[in-house]
Amino acid sequence: MAKKLGGQKRFTKTNVEKVPDRTGIYVIKSEGGQTQYVGVSQKMKTRLSQHLRQKDIPRAHAFQTRPLRSIKQAENLEGDYIKRHKPKYNILKKK
Repeated sequence: MAKKLGGQKRFTKTNVEKVPDRTGIYVIKSEGGQTQYVGVSQKMKTRLSQHLRQKDIPRAHAFQTRPLRSIKQAENLEGDYIKRHKPKYNILKKK
């Protein structure tokens, strides 16, 4: 399975509204391109909208998404990204 994410978009309401509301992972980045947070959701658009409204990830500037077929696939890929990028606002769950 390729581990590529979709193109990077500015973290704005207009761009978040274009995200499919389906299962997948998302990566939120700072203006400098540093990974701030990696998340998994069954409804990516809904979850990204919550992050945007709550402003719970300081310096959030851009995001990328990857729709997937199952929540299990999304959780596995999320774990890979967290291990690789060590985002400031994630805590890796012990399995």
